[in-house]
Amino acid sequence: MTNLALDPKALELLSLWYEERGTAPMAAREFINPLKLRRWVGDISVVHLHDGPKRFFVSLHGANVVRHLGPTFHKKYLEDEVPAKALSDTLKPYEISIETKEPTYSVQRVGLDNGLYKSLERMVMPCSGDDPAQVERFLVWVAPIRSNSKSSASIYAPFESTEMEGGGAEAPDTVSDVFRLSDAYLPSPAPL
Repeated sequence: MTNLALDPKALELLSLWYEERGTAPMAAREFINPLKLRRWVGDISVVHLHDGPKRFFVSLHGANVVRHLGPTFHKKYLEDEVPAKALSDTLKPYEISIETKEPTYSVQRVGLDNGLYKSLERMVMPCSGDDPAQVERFLVWVAPIRSNSKSSASIYAPFESTEMEGGGAEAPDTVSDVFRLSDAYLPSPAPL
């Protein structure tokens, strides 16, 4: 196990996902309940998995998520909205969750040669539909990472012209680190 330290709000949401999952392969779609998840409502998105060339449809996009990502993806396919250079890194956590039926945590970074960067942490939790072994949708928790004064809040929105040399430069590449989140990341119960 790695020394990955999750944000306390993310850890609480992950614990809830495991509680809801019980002995099933993953939590059911009923886990995505606005009343139960109201503490996180601004920081979450709901993404449906479809068949076909466009697979990841955003059915709900929290207000804070929009602020962190830049554009709103509400009622749109990720494949249409995420810049081409960032699409593979963006979809990787979803693909791992489809394969493993486990939540994933990722840190996605985009940077410029002048040292400015934007970082985003994201937790993707798969949920089943009628078939408890088949991923139907995802609950996604998103937050920016601000580790120094050279960071910027939004990962997909273009860097401000003052941050880029030459003004209309091409969107920079992204780098992503992805981790599978087993229940080993949950805090151990207090001894009796």
